[in-house]
Amino acid sequence: MRIVVGNLPDEVSEEEIREALKAFAPVGNIKLVKESGTPSAVIEMEMSRPAADALAKRIQGRIYKGRNLHAWVPLLDG
Repeated sequence: MRIVVGNLPDEVSEEEIREALKAFAPVGNIKLVKESGTPSAVIEMEMSRPAADALAKRIQGRIYKGRNLHAWVPLLDG
């Protein structure tokens, strides 16, 4: 499943995201997206949709470097 974490600081790195989220889950594959606006991170983890939704809810609203994080599970195609 994919979880998107948004509203990250501009200078964030993949390693910093991994470190910040390790209290919630062992985060493996992270891709930073810095195409427009504030950066977002796309996290890929092996888990069910309900587990991914629950993790996104745990991350949602947490403060990271002065920013309220936004987290969600994108809708699947098809």
